Amino acid sequence: MMFALPIQAKTLKGGVKYTVKQAREEAFSNVEYTLPQSIIKANLTDPNYKENKKAIKLGATELRDRYIEHYSDGEYALAYKNNMYVVYYYKKNGELDTIEKRESLQTPMKTFRYNTKGKLEEISLFLTPDNTYIFNINGELKYHWIGDKGYDKNGKVISVRY
Repeated sequence: MMFALPIQAKTLKGGVKYTVKQAREEAFSNVEYTLPQSIIKANLTDPNYKENKKAIKLGATELRDRYIEHYSDGEYALAYKNNMYVVYYYKKNGELDTIEKRESLQTPMKTFRYNTKGKLEEISLFLTPDNTYIFNINGELKYHWIGDKGYDKNGKVISVRY
């Protein structure tokens, strides 16, 4: 017999607690499993690659028309100010890696990340801006972001965002 114990529970304002299991159940309700190819094809390469890489090198997080977030593995994300409901994740060479759709711009919210074939790869549940659960398509915990650190299911830091 196997017992599933909560890996971690986070107390939010108002006394609400989410275990990994509860976060998973909430994240997987009302899921869109595919993304239209038109969105993907229009963004297969970063149209502002050189400018974005220069901005990252200088530590910029905001440009005239977009926000930039970069990660310890060299990948980066772009959210354009005219449509903050979609985030483009690029490999360090400027090739599209994934696209994220957001249900909302305020927490709590869910986001859905799709690969370049338009298939759902992961679901995130943002409880607060500093507390996010990320699950793969099979419902397995990939990251639990607390602040700028991403933890695995064993509590080990596996990524840092800047």
